[in-house]
Amino acid sequence: MQLLIAALAVVNLQLVVRVYDSAGVAPSDVERARASVGAILASVGIDPIWRPCHASTCSGPVKPHEVVLRFVRSSRSSARNSLGFSLVDVSQRAGSLGTIYTDRVRALATQAGVEEGELLGRAMAHEIGHMLIGTSEHSRFGLMRAVWVTNELRRDQPSDWVFSGREGAELRQRLEARTAPTQMARAFLGGQPFEDVCDY
Repeated sequence: MQLLIAALAVVNLQLVVRVYDSAGVAPSDVERARASVGAILASVGIDPIWRPCHASTCSGPVKPHEVVLRFVRSSRSSARNSLGFSLVDVSQRAGSLGTIYTDRVRALATQAGVEEGELLGRAMAHEIGHMLIGTSEHSRFGLMRAVWVTNELRRDQPSDWVFSGREGAELRQRLEARTAPTQMARAFLGGQPFEDVCDY
């Protein structure tokens, strides 16, 4: 039993990410964004499993090991200067729906002179962080800070775009709690798995 527990501790947890794109993001930017999210989450021991969705697909309820990201354009009712937001039940410390305003991501990327797909991925990872940690609170530094400014984007300091050690541990702990039966079944059976504002 001790060997099994040790093995589970080093296995990356898997998170299914349903993505609904109603904004028409360029495939190359989506691919770059996925790579960015993958690297950020891998650094804390989480592997995203991408599931592109449309109105006629992904019809079932969101499962414990899943989150949903929507790509939309901002509207008059969208919070000013926001790149996106997540719906989080702070009493349950969990969320499953995040929204990214792709037109604002594009505008900020253009203003800062940075890769749009990379910035999109960082915004996606930020919202995934809120949904998994289950809070709308922000940190002072790193990926989970509330305000992203152009000079930080241009500087591209790696420490600005990662979860802190505490955040990484909490992400894993909460995802593990959501998916404990799934992870145990995978270990025994050897099968494969299946209001936040960012201002600038």
